[in-house]
Amino acid sequence: MDFLLIGLYLKWPLRKPPGLILLLWCSLGIMLKMVPSVEGVCPRLCRCDSKLLYCEGLNLTDVPRNLSSALGLSMRENNLTELREGHFAGLSQLTWLYLDHNNIDVVEEGTFDRLRRVKELDLSTNHIESLPNGTFRPLPNLRILDLSYNRLQALEPDLFHGLRKLTNLHLRYNALKFVPVRIFQDCRSMQFLDLGYNQLQSLARNSFAGLFKLTELHLEHNELVKVNLAHFPRLISLRTLYMRNNRATVVVSTLDWTWPFLEKIDLSANEIAYIEPHVFESVPNLKALMLDANRLTAVEQRILDSWSSLGSITLAGNEWECSRNVCALAQWLSAFRGQRDSQLLCSSPDVAQGEDVMDAVYAFQLCEDGGDQSTTTMSWYPGYTAKDQAWGGPTANPYDPPAAEGGAVITNSFTVTVANLDDIESTMQIHKVVT
Repeated sequence: MDFLLIGLYLKWPLRKPPGLILLLWCSLGIMLKMVPSVEGVCPRLCRCDSKLLYCEGLNLTDVPRNLSSALGLSMRENNLTELREGHFAGLSQLTWLYLDHNNIDVVEEGTFDRLRRVKELDLSTNHIESLPNGTFRPLPNLRILDLSYNRLQALEPDLFHGLRKLTNLHLRYNALKFVPVRIFQDCRSMQFLDLGYNQLQSLARNSFAGLFKLTELHLEHNELVKVNLAHFPRLISLRTLYMRNNRATVVVSTLDWTWPFLEKIDLSANEIAYIEPHVFESVPNLKALMLDANRLTAVEQRILDSWSSLGSITLAGNEWECSRNVCALAQWLSAFRGQRDSQLLCSSPDVAQGEDVMDAVYAFQLCEDGGDQSTTTMSWYPGYTAKDQAWGGPTANPYDPPAAEGGAVITNSFTVTVANLDDIESTMQIHKVVT
């Protein structure tokens, strides 16, 4: 810049009045102030890429000054503890702001004033316990908001008011106990909502009102005691629902509604013992269903009929009762061509405990028409006491006669024994007979 050379080439007339010299120096100072501060100056120890500033892991306790033209600012892994009103007032050009992995526990309502251009805000992994109602009101263009890994115990009812462009909201790993009614009413662009790993015990029917574009909802690792699809009305775009690791004992639907795009539901690791027969009729295009690690003992035929669209299912780790009640499920599994657990184990009766459901069905001939459904099939061999034996599935017959009466060949014999059986005479030996 030519004006910087004035002092080098100017020959000061010794006889000129000192007022002229003062005037020249004032002019020089004014011109120097016109030079942008960020364009050529990067805060000490920070890394700068044009107008993007990365002041990360520097143990900073405050925001660097004179960054008015910055478009992006990352202050991750510092020691910020408070965000006060007007804290970022001089950063009106920012489009993203990362403040995660600090020690922030106070966020005042006017903190983000004048940050209208911000599209992404990361406040995750801090110590925030509460946020004022108007915290995010100055951010009408916000698309992504991350509040995960904090200590939030409640959400103010208008906390997300006005965030019509918000698409992704992360709230996992907090201490939330409930979701206020219609809190997301203005978030009509939201596609992803994560409320996993909180302490939610129940949901209101209108908790998710307004989320017409939501495609993915995370509610896993909470304390919900019921799965009711009526809690998700008008989520017409929903594709995946994660509710694993809750305390749900039943799956019901108290609303006549259809979710045409819902393709994946994860209900694993709950305490589900009952499913209303009509529930899955409201999700006609379901592709993947996780029901493993629950307390199901059987599945009704109407439910199985509604699983016609499934391509993947998990059912292991339930309390399957290997009696006639399991026949409908066994028949469905034998015809299912999608992905499923390699093994479903019997939980009862005692003689079948720990055995594969399909093996037990064939071994006991549970689903044979005309059989005595109240009789347990058992066998006993000399040298073994019924009290000592336990169900071991198909086993080799220690007596291997070459043929049975009438010339039939006996193959694949197996034994079934009830523990603590007192009447040895009542035991039976079952053989698969091939004629």
